[in-house]
Amino acid sequence: MKNILFLITLFITVVLSACFDDKGNYDYHEINELQITGLPEELQVKYRNVDTLRATPVIEATADDGSMPDRYSFKWEAVSELKAGETQTTSYLIGEEENLSYFVELPDGEYNVNCLVKDTITRVTWKGTFKLRVTTQLNEGWLVLSDVNGNARLDLISMSAKEDMVVRDILQDAPELKGPKKINSVYQMYYNQWGTDLRFYIVTETATAALDVATYQWDEANEIRYEMLEYPADFSATNRTAGMGWELLVSDKYVFGGTTFGQEVLFGVPINYLTGDNGNYFNVASAVGVNTSSTAMYNDIILYDTSNKRFVKLATGGMRNCELMSVKESLFSWETGKDFVWMENSLYDGGTTYAILQDTEAPYTRYLYVMGMPSFGAGGAQKKFIELDGYPEIENATCFAVHPNNPWVFYAVGNTVYYFDLEGHKAEPIHLDSETITMLKFNLFRGINSAYDPVCNALQRKLIVGSVKSGGELNGVVRTYDLPTVIGDDFVESTMHSGFGTPVDVTYREKYDEENIGLCGVYACMLRDLCATYRPIQDWWKN
Repeated sequence: MKNILFLITLFITVVLSACFDDKGNYDYHEINELQITGLPEELQVKYRNVDTLRATPVIEATADDGSMPDRYSFKWEAVSELKAGETQTTSYLIGEEENLSYFVELPDGEYNVNCLVKDTITRVTWKGTFKLRVTTQLNEGWLVLSDVNGNARLDLISMSAKEDMVVRDILQDAPELKGPKKINSVYQMYYNQWGTDLRFYIVTETATAALDVATYQWDEANEIRYEMLEYPADFSATNRTAGMGWELLVSDKYVFGGTTFGQEVLFGVPINYLTGDNGNYFNVASAVGVNTSSTAMYNDIILYDTSNKRFVKLATGGMRNCELMSVKESLFSWETGKDFVWMENSLYDGGTTYAILQDTEAPYTRYLYVMGMPSFGAGGAQKKFIELDGYPEIENATCFAVHPNNPWVFYAVGNTVYYFDLEGHKAEPIHLDSETITMLKFNLFRGINSAYDPVCNALQRKLIVGSVKSGGELNGVVRTYDLPTVIGDDFVESTMHSGFGTPVDVTYREKYDEENIGLCGVYACMLRDLCATYRPIQDWWKN
């Protein structure tokens, strides 16, 4: 027992002695503190898929003699700022070199960009930060569809920046699309004109598909075949369009239609046959005659039957089949017996549709048919019938356009643009030296925020001329012209952009801003939403 007590006492004595003899065996040093400077002090605004974000940090250290040039490792990260309804941020690694050089591919939004500098000796990480806003130049501007060696190419003349900027070859990651025909903007659902669910369709010989409205990325899942109950083996779309409560998918051999009251369209059986003649389908032209104003509802939709050379209309009250024209003939026969050349719609006089047809035998004279297309009710009132004999070179014209607000018809032959009014007044043509004109167009804006926007109203009155210079693959040119208020006065070229393929079609990518659509748009959206949620009103709206 005494031995045990002795050992315990000895152990305690040794321990205490060791404690009291410890005069400090720790070597304390000042930590190497870093200060990161040289980062942007103001908010950086960059365009996605266009701009490169650059930053060169300056590292100031308190305890670094510079003997280790690789002492620090770097990491750059972009952390998204929380938006309303979000609970978590997203972090993106955008660089691991000392100097940041990052081609911006971040989604649109606000970010904190962190420069993380790690001292590999102390293993302490220091942070510098600055603000970044990523936007896209793709949210507004002219989409240009062109042909390059038989393949479709899509470019964008961006109007999002302070200066026009051309974003090249948006479809570079898409499969080869042979035979470009059209690019259509489609506002879907029954409130289509009110700017909801905007989609763009690329129409080609080999495929037709909707593009992602933000990125314009090609996705096979968006091909038109997936909007159809049955996809005919010989189907090749020529037009994809929509209006208030309806949508159409057109090819030479088939027309599919659907109503869009609160639901997506799934195209079923063809409707290009007359009532009571089911199965006897006729071929149709690609153009669709209809009132294109934002107020049009339950108005007639006119097609041209190329098999029987006549105007027909979709059956009243649905997308079931077609009917013969019911509007009284006063100037011409609806059974024209002539070949289709062109048809287009305008806003003139409450809604007007123009068509040019041609004799089937020599001398192949061409004629202009002008039809009234009111916003409500029967369309096709015969307003003008003009034999175009004596109009310079019109028998050779392949490009046509009609002014949205004036009764002026434009056509192009070679390097020359001609135009005339419905009273037969002709104006001096414009000539483009050493170029061939391949496209004429006025762009009609469809969104209600656009319909009441003075900028959009001015843009839709600009004549768009696409042409190509001889030699090379990318010699296409797109010009816009400010037109006179009186026929015969001079054109004024307002913009010119080059570097395209052969221009085929142009449309404006309208910017939808639900917070800034004006009073009419607010009321429209309120009614839209009410109809979508309250069944009695929805039924009234349909009926």
